[in-house]
Amino acid sequence: MNLELCVLASGSGGNASLLRAGPEVMLIDAGIGPLTADRRMIGTGLDISHIRAIVLTHLDGDHINPAWFRVMLRQNIRIYIPGNQLKLLRRLARLEDLLKPIMALTTTFDKEVFNPLSAVSCTPIRLQHDKKGSFGFLMQSSRTRVGYATDFGRPLPELVELFSGAGILAIESNYDPEMQLQSARPQRLKKRIMGGAGHLSNLEAMELVRKILDRTAEKYGLEHQPHHIVLLHRSRQCNCPIKLRALFESDARIAPILTLAHQFQRTDWLGAPDRKALPGEQLSMFSTMVTS
Repeated sequence: MNLELCVLASGSGGNASLLRAGPEVMLIDAGIGPLTADRRMIGTGLDISHIRAIVLTHLDGDHINPAWFRVMLRQNIRIYIPGNQLKLLRRLARLEDLLKPIMALTTTFDKEVFNPLSAVSCTPIRLQHDKKGSFGFLMQSSRTRVGYATDFGRPLPELVELFSGAGILAIESNYDPEMQLQSARPQRLKKRIMGGAGHLSNLEAMELVRKILDRTAEKYGLEHQPHHIVLLHRSRQCNCPIKLRALFESDARIAPILTLAHQFQRTDWLGAPDRKALPGEQLSMFSTMVTS
């Protein structure tokens, strides 16, 4: 089964992406409210009634909106969160007076592969972001791999290895270093963002994507390069889409497959055609979920 990705919103104002596997649909992050998400889904062929699972990279306010809790209960939507952020989810659910029912729908993860949808396995990778960190995911069906990573400050070698061979790459490219330094932001905020545990700069994102492409060619051959590269979480204050596009399109491998995600406008559905199994790849999926 093929996987398709549609980024509904990406940025500090709220993050949410749809992942579709045939008839099943899940959200990666739920940082915009359900009413906004429903409006943003117009033209996709879906609405929020189709969502069966929510997977969170982390629980910052631009990645989880508590307005989703009552939708989760109404539609029996499971939510998957990093285990080290369970206390925060409990606090948010308690504020809505929904602690017990939300905990019944909650599954935590750390390093284990889990299955948020029946046809999708999700391999998490811990990323450096502020105190509690964030997670990227390799989401895989029998025919498609999607690499998704946002809100992290350092391009880890493990991410290169995990995402090699992915048909769709969605990677954070948050800020232009010169614009960040020249901005009116407090020095404390600049240090947090640029200090290796905040966000990824355009140059760091470009280096990471190139390494993934190089590693993919080395391991699997040119026929297994991505069909889409999506740039996430672009700062509206300290980045410029024109500069960002010019930087990435300077690499001829990236230019024809590049998509910039936006805060207030969804992307089209992005998919990849059927592929043969990668050399040595095991396509059987398994689940090691821990319910809390």
